[in-house]
Amino acid sequence: MQPEAIKSLARETARGIKTQEDLHTFRQALTRVSIEAALNAELNEHR
Repeated sequence: MQPEAIKSLARETARGIKTQEDLHTFRQALTRVSIEAALNAELNEHR
């Protein structure tokens, strides 16, 4: 993913984060998605 696309996504996401709880929920979701993507990539590499 290009750095500018990452910045754009971060800006768009930040607009929806209004509270500490919003930030916490977003961080948890981002962590979950990142770990799942990494594990899926690893599994696909071994097939």
